[in-house]
Amino acid sequence: MIKALKKNYLFLTLAFLLMVVTSFIFISYAWFTQEENVIFTGEIGFVDVDINVYFEDDVLGQVPAEEVVIDETNNITKPGVYRVNITSSNADYFVEDLRISIDVNSSVNTYFRIKIYEQLTFIYSDISGTTNELSVLYEEGVDLNYDLLDWHDNRTYDNYLYYQNEVKRINETTPLVIGLVDSYFVDQNFETRGPGYSLQLAFSIEAVQSDGGPQNVWGLDTPPWGGSW
Repeated sequence: MIKALKKNYLFLTLAFLLMVVTSFIFISYAWFTQEENVIFTGEIGFVDVDINVYFEDDVLGQVPAEEVVIDETNNITKPGVYRVNITSSNADYFVEDLRISIDVNSSVNTYFRIKIYEQLTFIYSDISGTTNELSVLYEEGVDLNYDLLDWHDNRTYDNYLYYQNEVKRINETTPLVIGLVDSYFVDQNFETRGPGYSLQLAFSIEAVQSDGGPQNVWGLDTPPWGGSW
């Protein structure tokens, strides 16, 4: 009789324990299922900054800059390296007509910086007809009228120009345009070089989100111009 009662008690205990465990699993499943069904409606931000290099033409308007051609037969160019004419004021792509702007398409607040590469070159053909290009070291640089309002010139230390304000696009279809070169020097004319010379320009532009980007990507805890980000 006692053995029978013990078996019945053990059976009831196991049944109750099974019911409790089953209920916990069901409740847990229902809770996790409910959590997984939450719909995220926020916007994922992105950083997007482009540089726009062109020439201002009185008739044609904005004429995109051309990359330097190193093989005319096969149309091979130097990617991202732009040719600027410095020999004739009447020629296309003349330095006085050069314009540089930055298109900010970021959907989140962004800091960006630019490294500018300027190289004076001399191109000539030898007696075999081969075209050669020489990099020229020059004491007098080819001055460009950089508009450094709201910029910090840190080129002495790391070769970068930093835009000091955090910026983003105007709206989904309209970028924020920031000028870097929007004119030549007022009441000045460029002193042209002899035939064969040209100026080659290249740019490296880096953009990061303003929230933590300069610290984590650039390794800059504070801005080069002082203060805080």
